[in-house]
Amino acid sequence: MPPLDFTRWALLWGPGVLVLVVFSYALVRLAYHWIDKSVEVKRQQTESLFDVARTYLQQLVSAQKSQADAFSRLASTVEHRDSHDGLEHQEMLIALKAMRETLDSVVEGRRDL
Repeated sequence: MPPLDFTRWALLWGPGVLVLVVFSYALVRLAYHWIDKSVEVKRQQTESLFDVARTYLQQLVSAQKSQADAFSRLASTVEHRDSHDGLEHQEMLIALKAMRETLDSVVEGRRDL
């Protein structure tokens, strides 16, 4: 078996190994960049979805609050009127006021976020 000539082996295989290392590094950097961009796009989509949900919930709470205000006004008029079913009206008034207070606390809690 002939002796191993390291200089000849380095001249033959060295440039190929160097090109392979540079090519591998470039591919790793490209993959890292591609994965980073994909994660960024997914994050933006998720934030957009959360913004849509947040807007929808704000509109829903606003509609519920306006309904509670309308019910409260209706209950006030019922409270001031003399009626035959005063006890039932008083129970309805208590329930409507409790619903309005609950919605007010939900709206105030949302503002804290």
